[in-house]
Amino acid sequence: MVVIQRVLFTTDFSPEATDALSYAREFAEKFGARLYVLHVIEDPTSKLYEMVSGDYHALDRNAREKTQERLARLHREQLQNSPNCETLVERGELYEHILKAVHEKHIDVIVMSAHTHEGFRLHLISNLPEKLVRKAPCHVFVIHYAG
Repeated sequence: MVVIQRVLFTTDFSPEATDALSYAREFAEKFGARLYVLHVIEDPTSKLYEMVSGDYHALDRNAREKTQERLARLHREQLQNSPNCETLVERGELYEHILKAVHEKHIDVIVMSAHTHEGFRLHLISNLPEKLVRKAPCHVFVIHYAG
């Protein structure tokens, strides 16, 4: 019997990621698993975080605040404030922080969109999911956006 107790979902807040979230939510609901929703801030100067004036620390603070707001909205609107969900925000390299979360939270399944981060679409479509499939100690589900 397949046992799934912890599901990790990675998001960049794109429509593709939003579509893939429904798969992560279904996994968690069907198996009674805890759902972790992870966003990694790779570049706090990205237009994703709505630029603010100030030094690099102000940009980093802004990126974290905007991410927390978006994750809270996602949790409220798309996950109906599920008590069995935890949001995670990390700063740095996406691949490293996904593996870190997998190890720290004892993740059984990673669910991610085939599209990850707008600026690196072609590079990551072929690279990140492939690296995770080879290196992650759990199953990796890559969801193709059909929209």
